Amino acid sequence: MEPEWILRLVLLGMTHWILAGILLQDLANRQKVFGGRKSPWAVIILLLMPCFGSFLYLLFHPQIINPDK
Repeated sequence: MEPEWILRLVLLGMTHWILAGILLQDLANRQKVFGGRKSPWAVIILLLMPCFGSFLYLLFHPQIINPDK
């Protein structure tokens, strides 16, 4: 495997885990979530869709990006 691809994979992995940490903290602090249960969101963020789960959570909870709304 070329070093360029290894670097891309490492950066993508780091991005996911940083974003997942932020989202899990937000999920823990949030009173209500879309769908009513927090545990499925945690599973989606961490396991089901390693990169897309984080973005899916951001899509349904955009207040993380823009807390004024």
